[in-house]
Amino acid sequence: MSDAGVVEAVAEDTLAAAAVGDCLSDGVGRDDDGVAGIAGASGPAEVSGPDAMDTSRLTDAERALMVRADRWLAAHADEFERTLARWVAVPSICDDGYAEEEAANDGGDGAGRVPGHGDAEHDAGCATNGASRNADMTAKSGANAGRPTPLGPAVADMFDVASEDICAMGLAPCNHGGYALSAAVEVGESRPDLEVGGANEIALVGHLDVVPAGDGWTRPPFTLTREGEFVFGRGVHDCKGPSLVNLFVLCMLRDLDVPMRHRVRALMGGGEETRMNDLRGYLKREKAAGFSLVTDGPFPVNYGQKGILQIVMSVPAPGIWRHFAAGSAANAVPGEAAIELSGIADAAVEATIAGASERYRKTIRWDAATHTLHAQGIAGHAAFQDGTVSAIMLLTGFLSESGLLAGPDHAAELATARALFAIAQSKDGKGLGIACEDESGPLSFNLGRITEAGERLQLQCDSRYPVSGNGPDIERRLRAAVAAMPADRDVRVEQVHDEPAYRIDPDGVECRTLTRAFNDFFDADKQPFTMGGGTHSRLLPRSVTFGADFWYMDDIARKAGHPAKPEGMGEDEGGAHSADECVNIANLLTAAKLYLLALTRLDGMLE
Repeated sequence: MSDAGVVEAVAEDTLAAAAVGDCLSDGVGRDDDGVAGIAGASGPAEVSGPDAMDTSRLTDAERALMVRADRWLAAHADEFERTLARWVAVPSICDDGYAEEEAANDGGDGAGRVPGHGDAEHDAGCATNGASRNADMTAKSGANAGRPTPLGPAVADMFDVASEDICAMGLAPCNHGGYALSAAVEVGESRPDLEVGGANEIALVGHLDVVPAGDGWTRPPFTLTREGEFVFGRGVHDCKGPSLVNLFVLCMLRDLDVPMRHRVRALMGGGEETRMNDLRGYLKREKAAGFSLVTDGPFPVNYGQKGILQIVMSVPAPGIWRHFAAGSAANAVPGEAAIELSGIADAAVEATIAGASERYRKTIRWDAATHTLHAQGIAGHAAFQDGTVSAIMLLTGFLSESGLLAGPDHAAELATARALFAIAQSKDGKGLGIACEDESGPLSFNLGRITEAGERLQLQCDSRYPVSGNGPDIERRLRAAVAAMPADRDVRVEQVHDEPAYRIDPDGVECRTLTRAFNDFFDADKQPFTMGGGTHSRLLPRSVTFGADFWYMDDIARKAGHPAKPEGMGEDEGGAHSADECVNIANLLTAAKLYLLALTRLDGMLE
């Protein structure tokens, strides 16, 4: 998620206890040097065995299919892990600026636009067998000639790697103008000439871009590290792991000869974590699927998502603030922040820290060798801030309250510290005049990144407002509150972008079918929910977000045989957008089985 995280209205389950069957893998698939030697590898992932789960709520045919799926996943578990290692190794951070540049170069139509389905150029853009590659992707990493890069070269590199792996699976990859990559199966076949979108298609939607690594990692962010059941690395949770699950589901549909009336497509965007320009570009080129199942959030069924305001503000950058920078992304709570304090004696700083409140004594550190003040927070997702602590808030709060910036010589520096603290501590929007709440939960606000911008600092902020909220009204209130701030702080609202809230009928056929599939699979009683996270569902005309995340459903995960998170890890540690992002790889494979069940039921319910 993406934007995956805490669900806000999930009912208690009645899951029966389940054991775990052993999973043996013959390592089918790629065997490249680039995916060998996964750090900390300790054997193949396990998949919940069909005999261990209570399957009494499934039909005989469904139980038989789950048995066959178990065997298939066991045989391909090593392949899954090796492929995920290749994907994690690519720091696929989206750069939307390339889209603007390339649009200007091609007359405003976007980068390398692929004509609609049926054109020869479109057909040539997909690999025709497992050994060939997409015609748009012949250039090697770092060389952009001959391939579209509207989301930046890092995403194009990721599409190159994923395209090779899709071909190795015997699927036909399609590059959609550099905005998205996909593969589809229809009547047991994957071909480049399959129709894209339309009423007869069900899409499994994920994304291959990631947020920057950020601070606080204790493992290498772009190397897959295996520790027991868990794998660590940026994107394993959000959303490279779930995107790979979708491709494995396609392979199971094909290899297990699952009869389907609908074509099923695995669609992977490249810009979900920024402005979602990936699916905007895709939908300019292709028809949307008749129904899209977005696999970039928590289980079970998400029927509503808060609106998102992407806000850019600025404050003056006098003295010590001239070269200050902190955070990695607007939608990530910053875990570390630091500032150089010149002209202030070491003894004065150390004495001030020693005399500060416990909150600051535990989180503020002085490095006398570099004259740098450090703040240690707890990173996490901006939409789900329970358990997180902003390092920017700690640093600016300490400087605002400690007295280190007292006196006329530091007046301008103190004003900026107070402005930043007022903004950073307004997690619920109250300090900015925008607090509100409804059934989907309260508004959230996050100051996620600060960068130098000449004589000012640029503040990149993220706010999630309730489903019933109105973005333009919240922007008006924000601007009024900022205008009323003390003049010496000189806070400005530079830019606001509104992504309106999303909601579908929780009693509609899609939600009911998926909710029942989840509860029957786990013998549970979970209900649809709303959340602050934003996924591709808000851009697709008929869609729902449905997993593949068990992170906040540890009860389900453990009773199914696998913990959702490592022992001792805090609620917001290791999740989406956090340092040490991780996932239980067995739970991803369990999600693949659940998707297989859900697709067979959707296939019978949808037109």
